[in-house]
Amino acid sequence: MIAPDAAADLHRGSRFDVAAALLIGVVAVLASLLAIVEVGTGQQAIRAQLEAARLTADLSAGLQASSLVDESLTAQLQSAVALSIEGAGRALAGIERGDEAAQAIGAAEIDASSALSEALTATAATAGAPPLDAYTSRLVLATIDELTAEVNEQNRQVDLADDANTRNTRSVLGLSFLALAGVLTGLGVVLRESRAGWLTLLTATGMLAAAGTMAILAVV
Repeated sequence: MIAPDAAADLHRGSRFDVAAALLIGVVAVLASLLAIVEVGTGQQAIRAQLEAARLTADLSAGLQASSLVDESLTAQLQSAVALSIEGAGRALAGIERGDEAAQAIGAAEIDASSALSEALTATAATAGAPPLDAYTSRLVLATIDELTAEVNEQNRQVDLADDANTRNTRSVLGLSFLALAGVLTGLGVVLRESRAGWLTLLTATGMLAAAGTMAILAVV
C-alpha cells in the first residue's frame, strides 16, 4: 500500500509532468507548422518579387520599343512633309519667275515626298514582322491595353509579395515565441513542482498562446 501523503505527492507530480509534457508536445507541433509556413511564404514572396521584377523590365522594354518605332516614323513623316513644302515653295517661285527648271525640281520634290510617305506608311504596317524575333516583335506591337494589363499584373505580383512577406514575418515571430515557450518549459521542468515551476509553465503557456496566434495569422 502507498501512504496517502506519498500518493498525493505522486498525483501532484504527475499533473505537473503532464502539463510540461503537453506544453512540449504543442511546442513541437506548432514549430513544425510554423517552419513549413515560414519556408512556404518565403518562397512565395521570392517568386512574386521575381515575377514583378520581370514584368517591370518587360514593361520598360515594351515602352521603349514602341516609343522608338513611333518616334522614328513620326520623324520620317515630318521629313517627307518638309520635302513636300520645300518642293511646293520651289515650284511656286519658279512659276513666279518663269523658271521651268525650278518648277520641274519642285514638282519632283513633291512627287518624292508623296512616294516617301507611302513607303513609310507601308513600312510601318510591317512593324514587328520578320526578321524580328517573337519577343522583340511583341514589344514593338504592344498596345496600350496590353501594357495596361501587364501593369495590373505587375501590381498584383507586388501585392502578393507584400502579403507573403507579412505572413512570413508573422511565422518568424511565432517561432520566436515558441523558442521562448520551449526555454521556459525546460526551466519549469528543472524547477519541478513548485510555485516558481508552475509560474514558469504558466508563462510558457502565454508564449505558446502568442505563437499560436501568430500561426493563425500567418496561415490565414
